Amino acid sequence: MGKNEENDLVSGTFTWKIDEFSKLNADKCYSEVFVIGGFKWRVSLYPKGNKAENSISMYLDIADSKTLPYGWTRYAKFSFTLVNQLDRNMSVTRVTKHKFNARESDWGFTEFMPLSEMHDLSESYLVNDICIVEASVSVRKGDIKILDNETGELMDFKGLGRIELAFHPLLEEVCLSQPSLIECQQKRSRTFVECAFTTLGRLLRFLKTTKVKDLNQDGYERLQILWDELESFKFDLTWLQPHVQSVFGMKNMTGRVDRMREDVNILESEIRRRRAMLAAAEVDLERAKEDLVKAEQGFKKIGGVDCVIDYPLA
Repeated sequence: MGKNEENDLVSGTFTWKIDEFSKLNADKCYSEVFVIGGFKWRVSLYPKGNKAENSISMYLDIADSKTLPYGWTRYAKFSFTLVNQLDRNMSVTRVTKHKFNARESDWGFTEFMPLSEMHDLSESYLVNDICIVEASVSVRKGDIKILDNETGELMDFKGLGRIELAFHPLLEEVCLSQPSLIECQQKRSRTFVECAFTTLGRLLRFLKTTKVKDLNQDGYERLQILWDELESFKFDLTWLQPHVQSVFGMKNMTGRVDRMREDVNILESEIRRRRAMLAAAEVDLERAKEDLVKAEQGFKKIGGVDCVIDYPLA
């Protein structure tokens, strides 16, 4: 990488401490969302491997990919380090770069380290069943400017940072009734606070402009992503949580109604099938009755005649 390119990058490092690593049951787990260069990232890890069964897999993931504008792209140079907790010099680092987009919103290493080596206690990648991963990410300054242009007109919000103007009325309203929203962010970096209140604004606008009855699966997924992102910024959300939970409760109710409707359709189909079988059986029964009548009439005719059965004598 040339010196000019290095000067054009904004870099940061995130450390992920994973407790009880050997007890992870999920095929895939995520780190908390972190912000570098004004963008939201997270690390995804497959503790049992993804495709390569004998290696752990690790990827850098765009945390808010489903809420980004159509046609977005983002370049990043990044590395993962699996920390050797007894000898830092023995840590394993892998470096790559990628241009992220909607179809490739995560990128990384399918075969980061063999599982046998990872779980070998003498290697010291697991100490007291704790795994430590460091993610170093570098993004272009030019991409940050593009992000600003895509988010609409930005204006200072209460000295905390530049937030999209469309979010200001919603943020003003909730900050007036929930002053802790501002208080809990005052000691954080300006970039972190801008991302935090932008995410809060997005969620509030989503709730304000979306009717529950119109929500489809994509809408629920977007709401879940926004809520997960907002929680990562450590706001006190006890005032908002009941409302969001009620929305997801409607989803569960909708799901139950859909399942009940499906059950009704299945039962109605089964009833139609059995009625058709019954109708066919009734036709067969009528035919059998007719055959029986004919057989009985024939038997009566034969019964009126003396019959002798001849058989050879021994």
